[in-house]
Amino acid sequence: MKGVNVVPFLELMGLPDSIVGILKNSESGNALTAYALYKIATPARYTVTLGGTSITVKYLRKHGYMSTPPPVKEYLQDRMEETKDKITEKMEETKDKITEKMEETKDKITEKIQETKDKVSFKKIKD
Repeated sequence: MKGVNVVPFLELMGLPDSIVGILKNSESGNALTAYALYKIATPARYTVTLGGTSITVKYLRKHGYMSTPPPVKEYLQDRMEETKDKITEKMEETKDKITEKMEETKDKITEKIQETKDKVSFKKIKD
């Protein structure tokens, strides 16, 4: 669109004539050319992104701007211990609640039995 002829550049890069021919004889114009360049540049973009990211991370860690993550094994063990402690704590709370409820129920049943005994007391029949 700005006067740059891309087809000779693609021929210079050594692309197959089948691809260059499609772009030369194309009636779709700039859209097809832009898409082709995008597809051609994709491997280079990924390489620069991955390489640049790893170099940047190393640099930032070296200069103290980024911390090194803990080893995965130790991290998982710590998380498992925390989870185990939480589960144990919850189980103890639940056990205490159930024990308390059972004691309350036992006391109520004992009271009811005693009330029933008092109501149904047997008197000795006089001869």
